[in-house]
Amino acid sequence: MDSLWPEARRALKQTLTAEQFQQWIEPLKVTTLQSGHLVLQAPSRFHYYWIEEHYLALMQSSCRMIDSGVRLLLQKPDGQGKASKTQRPFIGNVPLATTFQTSQTFENYVLAPFNRFAFAAAKDVCQDANAAFNPLFIEGPPGLGKTHLLHAIGNDWQANNDGSVAYLSCRNLLVFGPSIPPSPYEGLWQTLGDLKVLLVDDVHQVPPEGNFQQHFREIFNWCYDVGTRMVFTATRLPHQVPDLSLGLRSRLGWGLIARIQEPDIDGCYQVIETFLGASKMPSSKEICRYLAEHGPLNFHEIKDFVEKLQEIVEKEGSLPSLKERSFAIHGNTTPRPERLSMQAIQKEVCAAYGVSLEALPGATKARPLVIARQAGMYLSRKLTGSTYAAIGDSFGGRDHSTVIYACRKVRAEIRRNRVFAERIVEIEKKLLEDYKEEVTGKSKD
Repeated sequence: MDSLWPEARRALKQTLTAEQFQQWIEPLKVTTLQSGHLVLQAPSRFHYYWIEEHYLALMQSSCRMIDSGVRLLLQKPDGQGKASKTQRPFIGNVPLATTFQTSQTFENYVLAPFNRFAFAAAKDVCQDANAAFNPLFIEGPPGLGKTHLLHAIGNDWQANNDGSVAYLSCRNLLVFGPSIPPSPYEGLWQTLGDLKVLLVDDVHQVPPEGNFQQHFREIFNWCYDVGTRMVFTATRLPHQVPDLSLGLRSRLGWGLIARIQEPDIDGCYQVIETFLGASKMPSSKEICRYLAEHGPLNFHEIKDFVEKLQEIVEKEGSLPSLKERSFAIHGNTTPRPERLSMQAIQKEVCAAYGVSLEALPGATKARPLVIARQAGMYLSRKLTGSTYAAIGDSFGGRDHSTVIYACRKVRAEIRRNRVFAERIVEIEKKLLEDYKEEVTGKSKD
């Protein structure tokens, strides 16, 4: 038993490069070697996590080649070090924000069924210091209130809790990323101070170059060890962010994932009604329904459109007509091609996927037909501006909820699958080119 680790070291030395062995294996010290257990202690926490991620499986295999019954355990170093307070926390040379938008609070967050779970999870970060999950990962399309929730957490924490809270947008790292100096795990308490909550926005924009990802992993490990709450946002789930290392993807999924779904018509209706009420503009069910069916699924753009409508109301003294509402939504520069028919879209989709046009509106659930049907519904919504109900009627009398589901499914697949996305783009491009030729030909006649 006493010769177990020396023999395992010799095997590892033959497998690894001299530099790898000297840097990572040699510093490990045996603390326990008895009762079938070999316990090794790493010299630092960073060393511990690096070994755990890159070499532990190989070390276990080498030990079991010598003694199949041995259990190898890796131990963190003794001594934690206490956090000292600092005026402003840093990540490398990047300062973290410690002030938050006062207009973005839990009280004025537009709450609807599609974001209710994420809202509740965000509030729980502030209200329950011993919550079971850490980190919280909020995923959703752009413009649906993820950043608002981070600022709401920051404002609420500063008003009601002790300890600091800090915010970082990964978009800023596109400038700082490659130049961030390395910082050992043991020194993070000096730069992060008494940080209790770390808020990181747009994780999908973490720079792949430079040493930021290694640094980011050390920060995650430190926060996790000392109990600092972490909240991340992204437009994709952790395992779908292509530029993140496998280690970071795994860590970001350790806690709770709260998804903000794209709103359906009822969700959009509720959001629009809230914005119209806040603007003190006269409202009606008709105008809310029209905007919900034809407008964007984005808080920022909905606010812009409500402001445009407000300008029309102030000038005219009354709610605009449907034609004017359409102008306010779509503008005058890139109108939707209203004469592009859903029949033309269905025909093109069937040709692209090699399925029968007659079978498309039917009940057959063969995979190629389902994909073509969902793609056709998505493109019909995007290119014609038709209501979900009208699209459902055109695709065999299906319910509007089926069309909403299909559109969400296609959007998600576009984000996930590059080949699928390219095919959708090709179909859309051909449809618009054919439509343009048709319109040009008619105008010449």
